[in-house]
Amino acid sequence: MALTRFMQVIIITVMVSRQFAHGRLRSSNQRSLVQEIVETADDHPTAQEVFERARKRIPSISLGTVYRNLQLLVDEGLLSERKVDNRPARYEANRHPHYHICCSQCGALEDLSIPYQKLLDRRVQKTVRYKLQEHRMEFYGICPQCQAGAQERARPTTSALMEKPK
Repeated sequence: MALTRFMQVIIITVMVSRQFAHGRLRSSNQRSLVQEIVETADDHPTAQEVFERARKRIPSISLGTVYRNLQLLVDEGLLSERKVDNRPARYEANRHPHYHICCSQCGALEDLSIPYQKLLDRRVQKTVRYKLQEHRMEFYGICPQCQAGAQERARPTTSALMEKPK
């Protein structure tokens, strides 16, 4: 049975309330909204994108409040922060080890559905004196939207086709 968007929000709200009841953070409407936005996102939003989505529900929320709450949620282990190159950090609720693919043009970040390679952790652990926790692997390419934009820009316009060569 597919859950409606409303049912998903109710379930997430209950889960968030329980997490805050057991953790060190006091619950707040703004923090709950920030967490809900990231947890229900189909993408890996930046703080600016979370802010823009949050303002639709709480118009008075500030960008600083969003940044502070994202950092608190990351510090508490409720969200993960992903930084790729020198682009703005992106946030996600999937805290299990997994891989990403990043668009080298626009910075879009997506989860990959290939399994995490625990064997690689074990192989590396045998060769180092570190206590290995995890590894991260990111793939880079050009996303379909950027590919479509590049193809559109590469097409000659009708007026260019009509011009006579000089």
